[in-house]
Amino acid sequence: MNFYTIISFIALSAIFSFIISSAQSSQHGPFELILGKEAVIISTGAVVGAAAFLIMSNNSKLTEDGVNSLSPGDVNSFDRIAVGPYQEDILGDVLLYSSFFLPVTFLTYEDTREDFGTLSLMYGEVVLLNAAINGIAKGLTTRNRPFVYDENSPADQKYEVNARHAFYSGHTSVTASNTFFTARVFTEYLSDNTAKVFIWSAAALIPAVTGFSRINTHNHFPTDVIVGYIVGAAIGYLIPELHKYENENDEPVTTEQFIHKPIFGFQVSF
Repeated sequence: MNFYTIISFIALSAIFSFIISSAQSSQHGPFELILGKEAVIISTGAVVGAAAFLIMSNNSKLTEDGVNSLSPGDVNSFDRIAVGPYQEDILGDVLLYSSFFLPVTFLTYEDTREDFGTLSLMYGEVVLLNAAINGIAKGLTTRNRPFVYDENSPADQKYEVNARHAFYSGHTSVTASNTFFTARVFTEYLSDNTAKVFIWSAAALIPAVTGFSRINTHNHFPTDVIVGYIVGAAIGYLIPELHKYENENDEPVTTEQFIHKPIFGFQVSF
């Protein structure tokens, strides 16, 4: 099972989790779902994701002549620091896959647990959009990874199609989208400023460490990591922002205002 299959499975699981758990919700929290909006987000992610899959499937491997013609001098001076022999990125992998469990922490807090259906669908959209945009960028740019420029890197790694999918860092982008989404959601439910500072500090630090590990193991250039961090963080932050519930006076509504009020899975607007 490849990385993008795993991503798709998580996105679909989150969406189906919404269907199952939203019917059990008894409280309308600070986020709302609107049928038209969700349809646009999910369909856009699906179309872009399908295009990314087709493009990446048709990317070709580097040839021996192509690899032999490469030199560290071909890389711009800012990114050249990442050139070196291939290393397995254990730390980056651990942080990446662990970050998928962060939204599960919504089940540990009463208010977020009651809105878990809504939050699950929102998270599914984050995962779907992030994977789709990252995939299309990798497939269209076919940027060589740093280790390809190093003569001591294993040949079997250099001649993988994945060796041409450096831009931009999926590990960093996915980790950032997961941490920023979790932090942005909890911000709407928590009143303790100390807890918010801790959550946001962790949200910013985890993808930064992931990105550093990707550079240090010569899997990505600094620019790959910087762009991945920005894109992932933006998606993780903006999806909750797009779903914020507002009353008729356009004033943000807090969780406490919805106690004992029923919830519906979608609000349909015409």
